Amino acid sequence: MNHIPVARFFALVLLFGCSERGAAPAVPSTITDPQAGTAPAAAQQHVYWTLFAGSQYPQVQIANVPLAKKSKVTSIGARTKNDLIETSGVTFHQNRLWILSFGQSSGEPTSALVFDLPLKETSAPKYTFVLGNSNGGDALAFDPSGDLWISSPGYHTILEYKGPFTKSGTLAPAKTLNGGNLYSYAIAVDKKGAVYASILNGGLKNSIAVSQPPYKGKPYFLTGLTSAGALGFDSHGNLYASSNGPTSSPALVRYSADNLKKGAKPSIADSAGLPADSYLAALDFTAKGDLYIANCGGPGSPGIDVYPLSSNAFSSKLAPSLEYTNDDITSQGCAWGIAVH
Repeated sequence: MNHIPVARFFALVLLFGCSERGAAPAVPSTITDPQAGTAPAAAQQHVYWTLFAGSQYPQVQIANVPLAKKSKVTSIGARTKNDLIETSGVTFHQNRLWILSFGQSSGEPTSALVFDLPLKETSAPKYTFVLGNSNGGDALAFDPSGDLWISSPGYHTILEYKGPFTKSGTLAPAKTLNGGNLYSYAIAVDKKGAVYASILNGGLKNSIAVSQPPYKGKPYFLTGLTSAGALGFDSHGNLYASSNGPTSSPALVRYSADNLKKGAKPSIADSAGLPADSYLAALDFTAKGDLYIANCGGPGSPGIDVYPLSSNAFSSKLAPSLEYTNDDITSQGCAWGIAVH
């Protein structure tokens, strides 16, 4: 597979309403370094990315932070033991690595695989959660209460699952946010639990849908993007997002923390240094504040774009300090999910 499947681009997420089923939430713990397992994150961070690929490609690749053009990469392949196949969203929770995988059911439902650290070629999941009512899961995020949210584009839903996540099995969604005719696959959750979803076909008026607790009724929208993609908050509460082609130049944008109300436009839009076919799919920040972005754009741009925000203020003219790729990414044409820890 060397192109993103149509389903990945025709995901859901206009957030309209929800059904509920209660359970006690889990509480996040302090994050520590993934590969060392016990050392503070600041000692040595790593960046993890997925390729959303078949078994002929690595499912996860790992490199030290800071990333360099010739960084040594650890590749984790598809194995019956690890059930990794067509991996998409990736994140960390309670010092464990969470990866969405299509697994043995081809994504219907999607599995969330939870690994102890360090992740190795011989690793098996600590837990495997079959995410009930999901189809083609793309992205995942945890809210302040430790609840898991995923995008489920195949069913045009975003789903919430409540913990504690301590026993493998099938999870029933506690909330289902239903979609309409607008498509999305990137999600982010702020410190107050509001769920943000980038809208691929929302245009300039409906770029990012925002649904606030208790997630009833229609969302409101942030504006100003085309083919909206990646989403993520920095430590100051600023929201970073992407505006992608082909009808306009791709750009990394920022909505300032005080500019997240209905109808808000990006405070800064930055197209500098991005190839025209870029598709910025997911992003995360290092402990120092540098921004790492998974680029799933196509033959000329797939890889990891690094913005040196720890040493340079974000601006409309800040180009990536590094555009990393390797043979696996180039052949697949995509880096999809990304997490730094």
